[in-house]
Amino acid sequence: MYPVLFKLGPFTIYTYGLMVAIGCLVGFFYVREEARRTGFDTDKIMSLFLWVLISGFMGGRILYVFVEWERFLNEPLRTIFGRGGFVFYGGFILAFGIGIWQMRRKSLNIWKTADIFTPAVAVAYAIGRIGCFLNGCCYGRPTDSWLGVSFPPESPAGSLGEPLIPIQLFSSLNLFIIFAILLILRPYKKFDGQLLWLYILLYGVSRSIIEIFRGDPRGHIWLFSTSQFIGIILAILALIMLGKLGREKKQNL
Repeated sequence: MYPVLFKLGPFTIYTYGLMVAIGCLVGFFYVREEARRTGFDTDKIMSLFLWVLISGFMGGRILYVFVEWERFLNEPLRTIFGRGGFVFYGGFILAFGIGIWQMRRKSLNIWKTADIFTPAVAVAYAIGRIGCFLNGCCYGRPTDSWLGVSFPPESPAGSLGEPLIPIQLFSSLNLFIIFAILLILRPYKKFDGQLLWLYILLYGVSRSIIEIFRGDPRGHIWLFSTSQFIGIILAILALIMLGKLGREKKQNL
């Protein structure tokens, strides 16, 4: 609920940007240490991290423009270059595609490398969601319960003028729980790619439920919000891939 952390002359430091930066740093250090622990070439992994990070931000912005198409037609420059505006699944999908391309170029095992990055994605996103709460974006539905949070009038959530479900914090908690599950299961995984597809399954299902309680304007595909629709499709794909990779592992024993 503090969109602006402080101002230094002409520069403004926003809490959302700070939390995203902290999330990226935590993800960076996790990936670096995990690469060292598992014997990967850290130079290749760090280069891959940069590609994934940049493409993730680009993809998130691109899908945001698609979801806010009418706004884009009216205010194209502000929609593209304005502060805020990010859809996670856009970033995840583009980063996934660019990541596979780079892994092939660098001769890295795709599924094994993806398992290194997956917990980092979860924890970085969990920290970033705290930034959403502090910024007052990605807010929940109005509520009369004790859970309700009143946001400052100048924030996106504050414009509604009533207490809202702090869905950003529930989203963050959900991601921290998924991160913990991945860490616990990491030593016991049965095949490469298991952590990646388990994350996609868990997040796809939980995000689809969380979307029900979102109160900010959502893009829609049929009866679902954009993120619900993508989450359901990816969760189904994850189930298929978990079964496929598991069977392949058993056949190769």
